[in-house]
Amino acid sequence: MKRTHAFAILVVLAVASLPAVSAATSVDVTVSSVDVTPAEPVPGDEITVEPTIENFGSSSAGYFVDRVRLVKADDGPTPEEYADVKNIGTVPAGSSKAVPLSVSFDEPGTYDLQVNVSGRDTEQDRRTRLSYPVSITVEQRYPQLDIDADDSVAGVRADGSVTIANSLSSPIESVELTVDGENVSITNRREVLATVGSNASRTVEFDYRADDAGRHPLTATLTYTTAGGVTDTVTDTVTVRTETERPQLDIDANASIVGLESDGTVTVANGLGAAVTNAELTVAGDGVAVRNDRSVFTRIADGESATAAFDFRPSAPGDHELTATLSYSTPGGATRTVTETVTVRTDPLRDSVALDLSTREGGNSQSVTVSVLNGGNAPISNVSVRASSPNATVGQALVDRVAAGESRTVRLNATLSGDRAAVDVVATYDVARQRGEASASTALTQTPGTIGLTGLEVVPDGGRLRVSGSASNLGTTDAQSVLVSVVDTDQVTPTAPNREYFVGTVPASDFVSFDVYATTEGNVSTVPLRVEYLVDGQRVTRTVEVDAAGASRALAAGPEVEPNTSGGGLLLPIAVGAVVVIVVLAVIVRAWRASRGGD
Repeated sequence: MKRTHAFAILVVLAVASLPAVSAATSVDVTVSSVDVTPAEPVPGDEITVEPTIENFGSSSAGYFVDRVRLVKADDGPTPEEYADVKNIGTVPAGSSKAVPLSVSFDEPGTYDLQVNVSGRDTEQDRRTRLSYPVSITVEQRYPQLDIDADDSVAGVRADGSVTIANSLSSPIESVELTVDGENVSITNRREVLATVGSNASRTVEFDYRADDAGRHPLTATLTYTTAGGVTDTVTDTVTVRTETERPQLDIDANASIVGLESDGTVTVANGLGAAVTNAELTVAGDGVAVRNDRSVFTRIADGESATAAFDFRPSAPGDHELTATLSYSTPGGATRTVTETVTVRTDPLRDSVALDLSTREGGNSQSVTVSVLNGGNAPISNVSVRASSPNATVGQALVDRVAAGESRTVRLNATLSGDRAAVDVVATYDVARQRGEASASTALTQTPGTIGLTGLEVVPDGGRLRVSGSASNLGTTDAQSVLVSVVDTDQVTPTAPNREYFVGTVPASDFVSFDVYATTEGNVSTVPLRVEYLVDGQRVTRTVEVDAAGASRALAAGPEVEPNTSGGGLLLPIAVGAVVVIVVLAVIVRAWRASRGGD
């Protein structure tokens, strides 16, 4: 694995073998030491150079420090100055004082410096100058990157990580890590870290997938800013090998609906070249509850496959990931893991159920036909169809299941207590673990049995009038004990053979024919008929006047004149024609027989 070079940082502090000592006799002072921090600075670091000024106990006075400078060594009478601190204060005899100075270098290299101290004694105000040489070496160093990525299977996501180790003497800030690959798709490819402390490390995980077998470089790039404000970049690259000789996973998931359990399968195809054992398959989902999520296969032979079924129920619409993970043991005893992820689209639940009502009219016993129409995108179950009415008693029905886009029809029997009843129908059902309801209304009506006389015809019949017709039930209930009779008046008298005709029961929307007879005195215009019947236990009686003027005139004229009712005037010509035909046929037959006898 190739690594980006990290350079060690060395700081060399060159300290003069003999400290500078003042020549004044009133004070005995020196720069006893100079501390440099950090010990291994890098470009941009803030470096603290801290000389210690010591006034020995042998001094007879204090030493007032006017100025401490950090300058470039051997740079002539006006050297380049890096730091300057004034009016430090008095260092009493037997005491010392440390004076910190700050300096920073943007470029690596060795810098020869010198600490210059200017001061005077506190009694005679005699000036004394001290100096101390300092050499600082600044070398370029970088945080270290370590990419950990195993070999992968083509088309299957694998896990990787990048460890950032900050070996610098100060924290790095604005840290940004990116991971890229050649012919490799990477998730979590960019991570922003606020800071990484000195001598600390951070690990960033990522997923990668190579769709083609072969060798694929993965490169991690770290951009950061040092404590000194310098922004730099460091990279590391590894090569991963993608193989196809591993079990392949294929996830097949049906289209799903929010809150509705859907089916899925995972097929494990072993193309490793040898059998795998102790295979454990698990399925997990993002925003999806998975049931039957674990399956175990003792052995999957080379070239064979195994399939496991599972159920999943999304909790929200949109895209959801289903991830199958297979862990298995190779013939050599190694344990490996392979994963596969698919995205399933989840549609919102559409609950749309309607009721279509139709009625069958009749008597007080009728029915309501209810069609439950499921126009939603999920099946409904436990469907209960109930009806209520203030003027009728209506039954109920249950339906087990109605698939999406389909319908089921039930019939509810109803018994009316009046002529009309308003019926409210409500269907309750379960859909995707919740309860739904649909409703509709209709009306039931009933028309009591009503007998009307239809198809009436009055013709002369042997010196009397024959009245023919039908007793028709115009209502929706049965009419019972129907009786049609001729009403006896001054000019009309009921006569045999049928003074009255007992029709009996006439069902709803049905009819029964009848014949009654009457004799008349003189010409009459109508013949009265009485109709009597029972409906729902109530006796109904009414009289109908039947037009009989034509038949009455024909009857009064005698047998030669036929009544002109319903084509009755044609009977005589027809009879005469029939007699003529018979005579002609007889003549023809006689002639034919004679001819046969002659032969």
